[in-house]
Amino acid sequence: MATDRFGNPRAPNLPYARGRILATTEDDFRKLQRAWALIRDRGPDAVFIFTGLEHALPMSGEELRFADDEIAPALYFERLRSLALAHLGGSPDRHDVAVFNRMTGATMATHLTLVRPGDLVIGASSSYSHPSVVRAANHVGARFIDTAGLAMFKAAIADEPRVALVDLTRLAVTYDLMPVEEIHAIIRRPRQRRLGLYGRRRRRAGRAGRLWPAPYA
Repeated sequence: MATDRFGNPRAPNLPYARGRILATTEDDFRKLQRAWALIRDRGPDAVFIFTGLEHALPMSGEELRFADDEIAPALYFERLRSLALAHLGGSPDRHDVAVFNRMTGATMATHLTLVRPGDLVIGASSSYSHPSVVRAANHVGARFIDTAGLAMFKAAIADEPRVALVDLTRLAVTYDLMPVEEIHAIIRRPRQRRLGLYGRRRRRAGRAGRLWPAPYA
């Protein structure tokens, strides 16, 4: 749909209309700068985060000695690699693991690695794929088809003989949640055809770690 339910034109690559106040990404950044100024003025103890997103990394003094680019991987990378491959169903002789501190970086790296110009990427979510997925596909010159729900995904993938990657977003930007049963069904399709599957999840493992069926890669 080119417009929202109020008749406003949707912004490019976004599932909503922008409006006049925050019309561009530059406006978004100016809004952030205004918020930062308020935080500086009132102090961090007066700030309460109600977004539900965890952007902080609380660490004790004992933990800080491991927060080093050389020490942490020396002590923990092999264990991390083993656990990640076991969870995702990978084979140590064929697969590997990369750690990113931003979901957007992981999304871009995945598309740069697995998708070529002219390839097809299919997005699967309950309503709209995350904008970072769409932008990553556009960046590598791929064709992107977004699908909402299992039925729409099945129809799209059945009509396309060559698909480079399926992007699965469980929690859409509209906060509509895809049922686990639909996730299982969507995951089976690319696995049957030996296609790439990228699962985008931006939540703490403690909250949503059990919601992704393993293996899915």
